[in-house]
Amino acid sequence: MKVRSFTSQPENLFDYSPWFIRQRGMEWREVQVEEYRPHGNGFIVKLDVASTPEEAKAYAGAEIGIRRSSLPPVPEGTIYLADLVGCTVYGLEGVMLGKVSGIRDYGAAPIMVVSPSDHLAKERTEDFLIPYVVGPIVKAVDLEAMTVEVEWGVDY
Repeated sequence: MKVRSFTSQPENLFDYSPWFIRQRGMEWREVQVEEYRPHGNGFIVKLDVASTPEEAKAYAGAEIGIRRSSLPPVPEGTIYLADLVGCTVYGLEGVMLGKVSGIRDYGAAPIMVVSPSDHLAKERTEDFLIPYVVGPIVKAVDLEAMTVEVEWGVDY
């Protein structure tokens, strides 16, 4: 099956074991990588749960995950972006924009998906998509308090 890696060095994905895989709406299932090779901008991977191309097709579009304990500790002053999920985001003048509901990363800069808080429901129904750029946009992150301060307005 084809796999895309979102690690800083794509082949680092294979340093983590075991993998867990799930289709949308399904439970996570532990799998083992039997073989892999580079292919285009990703990899071709053979998993222990799919011995034929037909069986592999059943996993098209699936998510791959690993245990948090498999990750190395982060250096001082850095974070795992996944730790932002659930944080409350405060924008210009301390206005609560909402909570980080996900992270998207398409290469240029990670994007925080922020679901609007209830008090903004009349003004805004769609998610905020806020680039995670420390300095000009992200001013402070406090993982203990589960807060992110950003240079971002309700009408952006």
